[in-house]
Amino acid sequence: MAELSLPLRFTCVWEKDTADIAPEAFLSAVLHATGLNPAAPPVRSSSEELNRVSLEVPAAPSTSREQRAAWTRAIEIELDSPQLAVAITSGEMALRGPALVVLDGDSTLFTGEGIDLVAAHAGTQAEVASITAAAMRGELDFAQSLRRRMGTLRGLSVSVLDQVRQDYHFSPGATQMVSAFHHHGVKVGVVSGGFMELVEPPATQIGLDFVKANRFEVANGQLTGAPEGDIVTAETKETCLRSWAAELGIGLNRCVAMGDGANDLKMVCAAGLGVAYQAKPALQAAADVRLSWSNLAVLAALTLPS
Repeated sequence: MAELSLPLRFTCVWEKDTADIAPEAFLSAVLHATGLNPAAPPVRSSSEELNRVSLEVPAAPSTSREQRAAWTRAIEIELDSPQLAVAITSGEMALRGPALVVLDGDSTLFTGEGIDLVAAHAGTQAEVASITAAAMRGELDFAQSLRRRMGTLRGLSVSVLDQVRQDYHFSPGATQMVSAFHHHGVKVGVVSGGFMELVEPPATQIGLDFVKANRFEVANGQLTGAPEGDIVTAETKETCLRSWAAELGIGLNRCVAMGDGANDLKMVCAAGLGVAYQAKPALQAAADVRLSWSNLAVLAALTLPS
């Protein structure tokens, strides 16, 4: 007899007024991809903006992460819509949802890249944006690229950061996502290659439980063009995920990590469920879940059991 695991939960989420996925179609896609037979029919639910269909296999044969990722891709292909997201959660996360969600900052929790916004005030936005894009694709070492970008800001008045904060916004659905997770007792953190001066005020405003980012070094009221302290790298992001989980007394199997760039790869692969958010190809290929449009509320709908 095959060894039995805890349940598997299959969930599909899409925005209203896009493709409509009937519960029967989702069930068929799951059956074709996995050969597993759920004990109950799929359950469909709706919120103001999102539709969701979910089904549970109470006791499936033990599965690997790679197998679940392959099933996810097969289900996506059969449903054939660019604006849907599919997640397969297993074990305790399938039963209870995540206990910790860790997000990248720039271009994930927040729209755009903070350093590009600052560079616009220094007249170096095109240069900085080009370096940022290459770093996010994994073509440049992140720490070295950040030092190059910060160097173009030398001599800029620190007061510019007050202006930039006015243009530094949450991605759509961010507040709804955090509210939904907190309602279910899930802790939420952000670990960013961006800057605390931009990230921390809005993160505090919506009650994030953990915040980590770089800081600008300042002298005589001006940016020096260097970071203050160590740079947040891909390794830092993974370390934060692990240390925050340990602080909460939970395993990585109850953790979700989401990002968009190559410097998110380590934490996305370390978490029990890794999510690529409008991501670069390297991260898309490695993640368990791919979210291709701008609505962070989808993440809560995909991972919470109800």
